[in-house]
Amino acid sequence: MGQKILVVEDNELNLKLFCDLLRAHRYEAEPVRDGREAVARARAFAPDLIVMDIQMPHISGLELIEQLKADAELRRVPIMAVTAYAAKGDEERIREAGAEGYVSKPISVVRFVEAVRALLAAPRPEEKAGEPPEGVRVARHFPVPAETVFDAWIDPETAGDWLFRTPDGELVRCAVDPVVGGRYEIVERRGEEEVLHTGTFEAIERPERLVFTLAVPLYAQGEERVEIAIAADDNGSTLTLTQSRPADAPVGAEQIAHGWSTLLDALAARLEPNGDQS
Repeated sequence: MGQKILVVEDNELNLKLFCDLLRAHRYEAEPVRDGREAVARARAFAPDLIVMDIQMPHISGLELIEQLKADAELRRVPIMAVTAYAAKGDEERIREAGAEGYVSKPISVVRFVEAVRALLAAPRPEEKAGEPPEGVRVARHFPVPAETVFDAWIDPETAGDWLFRTPDGELVRCAVDPVVGGRYEIVERRGEEEVLHTGTFEAIERPERLVFTLAVPLYAQGEERVEIAIAADDNGSTLTLTQSRPADAPVGAEQIAHGWSTLLDALAARLEPNGDQS
């Protein structure tokens, strides 16, 4: 098979049409019917291109584009938006959200394939030498209210269950002083070592925004800055995390993003209605 294309489309006929057309041109097409699964499926599939319907139930294509472009693992994957509506200003809004391409329905087969080829052939943006690296960004949707997600970061009982935890680690201490200027300390025993994660809260604006510093003395000198933004929607809330990363950081942006994605998966499991609430 050829290059990999993720197709996010809730209409079954359109989804089959797009996938069949792409496969006929020797691309590997992966269908996604529910937009709420798009980010996780994209991480697992690692596509070379994403075809994104704009009008979908549960979550709009524009929201998904913003989430994908905020994800450190996925932000360089080009996105081709597909929409049945082409009102004045639509293309501008779609491109402002981060999409690199745009086609309208009903699609022209020739134009659709040409647009796919053009986006796959275009060079992906890279960090330029000599410029400071971008902050690491990770986004995650939660099927619970924004207040519930926000509180999980600053409640010692909840935070101790997932934040900075590893599968084989043992929690030693979780202390959180959830006020501006207050500190937090989470210590986990990993083998023979005790790993401290600590920092200071710089902003606490429940439930939309949380900012704190982060230091892990065992692994690196200095501290980073982490900002959490949480937006409510009809199906829960979407969290976007941004972490600073200096040029001499001991680990790469992809590794940091993967670490946060794993922790947010653990938080999602903790917050599920039937999840572990012990």
